[in-house]
Amino acid sequence: MSTKYDLGEPELKWGGDGADIAPRSLKFDDIYFSGDGRAETEHVFLNGNALPARFAQADSFSVGELGFGSGLNFLVTWHSWRKAKRLGARLAYLSIENYPLSTEEMTRAHAAWPEFAELSAIMREKLPPRHPGLHAVSLTDDVTLNLYYGDVDSALGQIEAKIDAWFLDGFSPAKNPAMWTPAVMEKIAKLSVPGATAATFTVAGDVRRGLKSAGFSVQKAQGFGRKRHMTVARIKNPPATYSDHPWFRPPQEELPHSATVAIIGAGVAGACLGAELTRAGYRPTLFDDAIGGGASGNPAAIIMPRLDLGDTPAARFYVSAYLNAVRFYTDLNATSDNSVFFPYAVRQPARDDNERNKFERLAAAKALPADWMRLDDDGLFFPQTGIVYPKAALSALIANIPIVGEKVERLRRRDKDWVMTTPMGDHQFDAVVIANAADALRLFASRTLPLSRTMGQIDHFPDAPAPDHIIASGPYLAPAPNGGAIIGATYHNSAGEAPETTPKATAENIANVAHWQSLKGFSSQPRASFRCVTPDRHPVIGPIPDWAAYGIVYDGLRTGARKDYPAAPYQPGLFVVTGLGSRGFVTAPLAARMIAANLTGAPSPVDRDVAELVHPGRFFIRDLKRSVSIAD
Repeated sequence: MSTKYDLGEPELKWGGDGADIAPRSLKFDDIYFSGDGRAETEHVFLNGNALPARFAQADSFSVGELGFGSGLNFLVTWHSWRKAKRLGARLAYLSIENYPLSTEEMTRAHAAWPEFAELSAIMREKLPPRHPGLHAVSLTDDVTLNLYYGDVDSALGQIEAKIDAWFLDGFSPAKNPAMWTPAVMEKIAKLSVPGATAATFTVAGDVRRGLKSAGFSVQKAQGFGRKRHMTVARIKNPPATYSDHPWFRPPQEELPHSATVAIIGAGVAGACLGAELTRAGYRPTLFDDAIGGGASGNPAAIIMPRLDLGDTPAARFYVSAYLNAVRFYTDLNATSDNSVFFPYAVRQPARDDNERNKFERLAAAKALPADWMRLDDDGLFFPQTGIVYPKAALSALIANIPIVGEKVERLRRRDKDWVMTTPMGDHQFDAVVIANAADALRLFASRTLPLSRTMGQIDHFPDAPAPDHIIASGPYLAPAPNGGAIIGATYHNSAGEAPETTPKATAENIANVAHWQSLKGFSSQPRASFRCVTPDRHPVIGPIPDWAAYGIVYDGLRTGARKDYPAAPYQPGLFVVTGLGSRGFVTAPLAARMIAANLTGAPSPVDRDVAELVHPGRFFIRDLKRSVSIAD
């Protein structure tokens, strides 16, 4: 069954050894690389964009590529980056591919370049699953690979990036014209920084005219091998972008490397932010009087997907968060002294015929790759899921991050800095991320956010038999990292200031899982905590608008006025991550990547519609627009 989730199959024909080792695409009747592919990449793309010299001068650099193919261009670029980069510099590589090769096919292709064995092995080990959409992969502390699996025209319309140099390396324009259209060139221009360059092996007239029409100055240069010429281009003044929803356009200022960043909150959101911002080259400090408080202090957290029908921003966000979280905690396991992530399969039984129908449609639509989800007699089965031990995860994430064990009472802007007041005095930083769940409402800058709290109780039965896998269908039953079984979780409104466990909630949890496992005769260790939720049940992730200016600039939306609105006004260097609800350990790692990309100017790890789905200003804008219908 063909669906919108499907990706094209590479349809390869393999040659022999030596110069003929390159795979050939049967669909496009073209090879992936020449016999001396490395030398050609260095000549056309690295030298064509003057990259080694530019690498040596940059604190951060972003490369955009059309056609990831075998990954050769990336490997050559990464190799050059390692030799030329400045201390502390970061490379972001963004590539679009509609026919991704499998890991096995990559391995066979990479045999042509034994000199890249170390780099290619790292890349293959961390390649995302073959699933449509944007995937951000941290290969090392200084190199991030963003792969967009899908159609190039759609991808370029959704990507948020500021690219310094472009590699235009689709199959021949005569054989794959969709990769070289004027519309594609126009979108490339919109994603470019002033002075961005582009290089390609082809001198086809349509390609050169498309680049010129998009605003690039275009020149011929000496080609590689038997090709007399190639094309190089530069754009001085890229066209404006984001005209549809300027109120969600991200800030354009970047925070200098080694800047100081305060993170208010040391739960899973704050801990992931601390680790990600450290990796990005910043100096974060955590502020909290209770490390791992709230739901982040539970004895276990389940890492499993939320799946939605249709290709919606919400569906893409939660699948992306899940795939990213599995990789994030797997990597954290490898670098931590104690185990953090325990792989367990999840079985999700269908509760009724309607849910079974939904599961069948999700399976038919390939909502996850086949090796990540399957439909069985009972419902859905997810083999690549597991349990995070929160205490160990937070300890590993914040091990080398300074912590101020106090609650922030006040946050204000002074000159070009942010000043936070705690009981012990003032603290000054270049930027701030508010990540303290519903406590964000205590701070003036985030008080307008419609956050609320729901209380949930889990019960740990340390002496009960641990189930072989996780069962989750609303309520859940899971093995505990330190032994026994965990069940939960209740949803209750609470008027109290502190969460409280109750025998009634324990009885409710036991009843909810009784058809999976009897827990009679076993003693429970209950724990209650608050979840922070939003009206639309999606997180709040991103830059905080200057609310006063926001209201003035977009006041016309109240009356439905149609005009060219300016880009969103923000409070400089102020961001928020909150409202993660019951999926904090799944969504926090991706949220941290999103904030880091905002700060550094690196390509966003999510597409534009997803960023708008979770934007802090979305409720403000919706209220303005709703006033039009109310007035009518």
